[in-house]
Amino acid sequence: MAKPTIYEITQHRYQPPRDNFLEAARFRIKYKDYFHMKNLYIMIREWLIEEGYATRDDPGFPEDLYLQREHQKAGEELWIWWRFIKGAGGTGPLHRGGTYWAYYFDVDYHVILLREVEVMHQGVKYKTNWGEPEILITARIVYDHSGTWRKNWFMKEMHRLMFKRLMKKELESHRLELYRDAYRLSEAIKTYFKLKTYLPEPELQKWWPVHGIGDVE
Repeated sequence: MAKPTIYEITQHRYQPPRDNFLEAARFRIKYKDYFHMKNLYIMIREWLIEEGYATRDDPGFPEDLYLQREHQKAGEELWIWWRFIKGAGGTGPLHRGGTYWAYYFDVDYHVILLREVEVMHQGVKYKTNWGEPEILITARIVYDHSGTWRKNWFMKEMHRLMFKRLMKKELESHRLELYRDAYRLSEAIKTYFKLKTYLPEPELQKWWPVHGIGDVE
């Protein structure tokens, strides 16, 4: 029996109402080799903070799940779920209300066979990890996020008409912006893993040595 994917496992998690959201992007990155789990975690976290999806305060970083399992022979297994809500146009993290447009940005980690190893690099021994991480990025644009229009029967009908005639272009603009964010994050992760990318971000290579080799815990 095939093991379930991250997508199948996370379907019971919070989903925006199906009548007022559009999926902008879905990217999955899989890797199996040497890498540094701690630095990967920090790199993605810092990227999301810099892009305005979260703050540096612990209560402001929406980590819904951090599950770590120890397997005697197979190593560690990690499940990590991050759930971000950002105001459209760079207005920063939001609660579930208070704006018309909102970006829902999910980052799911599933890492198996994770173990600590030592490697030699340029004559120096370093601690790093070996394992098989899978990262799923899902991005959605939500409209009438606060529910102001949909909760009132009269405004609801006006909204349908207005949305069809006047707001399609604005929706597409937000969808494209959110797609670019998800794409750029996926390319940054590939750069870290030294996988093939289509949007090089060489500045990341200066901050995060590939595979974690060259970093000391």
